[in-house]
Amino acid sequence: MARSPVDLPSTRTPGGMAEKRDGSGKLIQKRYYGLDGRAAKNIDYGHDHTGAGDPHAHDWDWAKNPPRQPPRTLKPGE
Repeated sequence: MARSPVDLPSTRTPGGMAEKRDGSGKLIQKRYYGLDGRAAKNIDYGHDHTGAGDPHAHDWDWAKNPPRQPPRTLKPGE
């Protein structure tokens, strides 16, 4: 699947976080990076995936293809 030019990078500063906002500045995604600098978790805002909720999370598992995993409900404290 082709990435949009506004997609957050899958790698970044180890342990960092990046935010994606729409044209009006509304937060639509946060991406957290692991100590290896690869994406570890997304938290998506503004839509629901088949009952995962709004917001919801996508974990990244780099041993799988694709690494971005299906949506899940947020855990307490996320």
